[in-house]
Amino acid sequence: GSPKLAILSFLHAFHGRSLGTLSTTRSKYIQKIDIPAFDWPAAPFPAYKYPLEENAQYNKDEDSKCLARVEQLIEEWKKKGIPVAGVVVEPVQSEGGDNHASPDFFKKLQVICKKNNAAYIIDEVQTGGGPTGKFWCHEYFNLDSPPDIVTFSKKLQLGGYFFQAEMKPQQAFRT
Repeated sequence: GSPKLAILSFLHAFHGRSLGTLSTTRSKYIQKIDIPAFDWPAAPFPAYKYPLEENAQYNKDEDSKCLARVEQLIEEWKKKGIPVAGVVVEPVQSEGGDNHASPDFFKKLQVICKKNNAAYIIDEVQTGGGPTGKFWCHEYFNLDSPPDIVTFSKKLQLGGYFFQAEMKPQQAFRT
């Protein structure tokens, strides 16, 4: 058989609608009606107050609270005999409400994953491919090492390449 393992995700996250990804989606529960899903843990994602400069201490405390809950859930599930094999997180929760977290949050989350031997999975389906100004949004976080897994889709499935204007083909490919 297969080992009992879990993937931890965050409240308000959207990771897809297929069986495995739906088990980590937390944005709209209507999508889960009558569809079997794994009972996996979910931690709160930071809910910042704006403007950021005026609420810096509150937001830092919010990061700490959410990260502490991640560690607590990993420990709880380990005690249940279902270790957390990975933590999946979006750089920006897009469908879940345009929720952002600090680079410090993502760096500390990576440390927690390494400490607990859990894969650090960055879901770049919405943010990958350049819409945030960098090819991968997680490049803004200055992580100590690359994520273990980066998921992407949609705009990166065009069958083409992104390139500079001067490299644009002068004529269409002849078939």
